[in-house]
Amino acid sequence: MFLIAAIWNWALAATFLILPRIDINYFLLGGYTIPPTLLWFDCFMGEILAFGFGFYIVSLNVKANHGIIVIGAFEKLWVFALSLYYFLIHEATPLLLLVVVGDLLFALLFIEDLRAIRRMT
Repeated sequence: MFLIAAIWNWALAATFLILPRIDINYFLLGGYTIPPTLLWFDCFMGEILAFGFGFYIVSLNVKANHGIIVIGAFEKLWVFALSLYYFLIHEATPLLLLVVVGDLLFALLFIEDLRAIRRMT
């Protein structure tokens, strides 16, 4: 599961880092306005990429890296909650909300893994 989460993060980060360089209008897939600079968006995508590396590390040894799972669950819940908020105030598209439902599912799976790890110890 964590390897799939890593690939999910890498694919999303790469997609959202590359597409706006091909055509800035691709940015409109996620939001209704194009920001004046992509600095903060690129920083966020870099963080998503970094979390992907963290999930890959977890996939190598789940029991030894439960701290990364905690941070990952928080990150995924945060991304979903923030995206839902922006969708509700009409600043994010339904497509973006659909994508971050994947993050919500991963967060719930991460939390279930944490609970299983704690039961085993």
